[in-house]
Amino acid sequence: MATMETTPLHGQADWVLRAYQTHGRPAWAPVVIKLGYTVMHILEGQVVEEPPRSYHIFLFTLGHFLHQASRRQAISTVLLIAGVYGYDICFAGRLERQLVAFCNYPVETALNSGNGFDMIVDVLLAHFPIDEEPSSDVEGVGENGNFGGIPASTDAVKELAVVKYERGGDVREESCIICFEEFDEGVEVTRMPCKHAFHGGCLTRWLERSHACPLCRHAIPASADP
Repeated sequence: MATMETTPLHGQADWVLRAYQTHGRPAWAPVVIKLGYTVMHILEGQVVEEPPRSYHIFLFTLGHFLHQASRRQAISTVLLIAGVYGYDICFAGRLERQLVAFCNYPVETALNSGNGFDMIVDVLLAHFPIDEEPSSDVEGVGENGNFGGIPASTDAVKELAVVKYERGGDVREESCIICFEEFDEGVEVTRMPCKHAFHGGCLTRWLERSHACPLCRHAIPASADP
């Protein structure tokens, strides 16, 4: 069984991609894509995470993924039917491009073995309508796209929970999306009030520039200093 994972950060959304080799008839070599997503939004000034949506399941054959054009068409169909384009078309476009590139290794492995593969896509969407979107200081982006966030207060950073990472435990992330390194079993990670966890050092450096969570933009108290 071959497994690949990545957790990139793209503004208001992030995702985890996994590919597993499956055994099947070489002549058919099925490719199964399972896509599920969770939406976070603003409700009365608070970030609320909806229950995870059920997986959308799509069945293709390996032939759909041998050429870039047909592979892109298959993935575009998946995102369209799953409704991902309805949240942010720019985000959906980035996800589509990464999925196309991500398939390179599973497709090559499947061709060499004569088997198919399953691909699981878990997406977290931070959906903030324009009239509810947090201010630019929470977003951490100033004019011309430069970083312009407000640092978190020292006291607020000290109060953040520090927990041990265990596979299958309370920490839902498997890697730190600030440095993109996987968490080692038993390592201490720092968790924001929104429950997103990061390497302590990575998060401290982030909060020195912005008091908002790197994933969902949930804000903790800001520093009074300019």
